[in-house]
Amino acid sequence: MKAAVIRGTQKIVVEDIPTPEPGPNQVLVKIKYSALCGSDVHRFQYGMANDGSVLGHEYIGEVVQTGRDVTLLNEGDRVISGGGDPPAGTVSTLFSGERYSARTVGLEATRIGGFAEYVVMDEWRPLLIPAGVSDELAVLAEPASIAVHAVRTSAFKIGDQAVVMGAGPIGLLVMQVLKAAGAAAVYVSEPASARAESARVLGADLVLNPMEEDVVERVLELSGGPGVPVAFDAAAARPTFQQGMEMIRREGQLLVVSMAWEDVELRTVDWIGREVEMKAAYGSLPIDWRTVLSLMERGQLSEKSMVTDESFIGWDEMQVSMERLMKPEEHVQLVLVP
Repeated sequence: MKAAVIRGTQKIVVEDIPTPEPGPNQVLVKIKYSALCGSDVHRFQYGMANDGSVLGHEYIGEVVQTGRDVTLLNEGDRVISGGGDPPAGTVSTLFSGERYSARTVGLEATRIGGFAEYVVMDEWRPLLIPAGVSDELAVLAEPASIAVHAVRTSAFKIGDQAVVMGAGPIGLLVMQVLKAAGAAAVYVSEPASARAESARVLGADLVLNPMEEDVVERVLELSGGPGVPVAFDAAAARPTFQQGMEMIRREGQLLVVSMAWEDVELRTVDWIGREVEMKAAYGSLPIDWRTVLSLMERGQLSEKSMVTDESFIGWDEMQVSMERLMKPEEHVQLVLVP
């Protein structure tokens, strides 16, 4: 089968590799779409994947072969790339360890992932795609689970105003989840014009350009003075952590759902006196995936302006696409069609 294989820092090569065989309790999935995730780009950009790795974890496909002991899935089932509950007694190594680091541990993990024609999965892992959910929407299930987890574990309450900094895929999905969860208003800060327009199309109450106006002052004005209860950083840009801490009200919360690989600005004297907090959200749990599919089935999450005709790429575009996403400007979501 064809696969996009890591062959060094910032180098990805399309090669023929063996098609995997499912074990007794596994299924073989033929991948239809595999989205390019920011964490895949980080692995590529910073050399955090071993030579020979096949990245990709945001994919959907069809079960084409089942192991002899499989009972949960059938050939022809449409599935997403995760979300299932592990069997009782299974010890998960995901994010394990008292000193777990997303940089030195999480992004070094290697396996045959979704940048391939086929992938083998334990039968319990993938969830079925509901009949009324399109493939183009379903391919957003994994990043949407990150967004649901971020909102679910934050201090957000129904009726709150909220700010989302960054309108990449995660930020746009956080915005939609907040709207579905009953936010009074969601304001988005994004300098890139294409991503800002996507936020507008998907229902942001207001989109701010941090290159043209003081977003902290504008958010304070919109809140009536005290600041918003919660802000979400989905950008990890140099100024956004500081902006987030300044725009939240007394005892408010900045929820970080982004990964900064370079130093960011923080001047604590500006906000320490309001006893605000910063909290991180990382990954997702089965409940988050199930919630995503429910929101999609009810029409409360949309791929509109995120997954468009221009989003789809072929094998010959993998290298240049990963390079472009290292500094995204005009692209919201790119999706490999194996």
